[in-house]
Amino acid sequence: MTKVVSIVFFLCLLSGSLSAQDRGIKLWVSGADSYPTTLAYDIIDPSGTRIKADFVPLKDANTPVVIPVALTDKFGVVIYEDANENGELDMGIFGQPTERYGFSNGAWKFLGRPEHPETLVAPKGNWTELRMTLKSVMDY
Repeated sequence: MTKVVSIVFFLCLLSGSLSAQDRGIKLWVSGADSYPTTLAYDIIDPSGTRIKADFVPLKDANTPVVIPVALTDKFGVVIYEDANENGELDMGIFGQPTERYGFSNGAWKFLGRPEHPETLVAPKGNWTELRMTLKSVMDY
């Protein structure tokens, strides 16, 4: 009987951890300078607090990046192509990004960052699907 209880307990723990991983964002990203590449992402809550950030491989524009994350409220996503894989968004001498970047909800501002509320999207179901485009600072 003790073995049965232990097995049931273990299975409950396992199913709980698996279901926590069964939520997040499926992100399709187009516009990279080249594929495969490295994509940096930053998920931000409505108050501007970081929820999750990381670097992930981006195979091509047709294969989603799967980001496991629990989302209960609106959120914004900032992405950039880390083309030289140095772990940061490279900037030019006037402070403009020299690598391609993008914002959720299609938000864009020429030579600047859009207001955070413009980037916010609501989660949809267990997996929120987003399509984003990387742009250069000169795209408008």
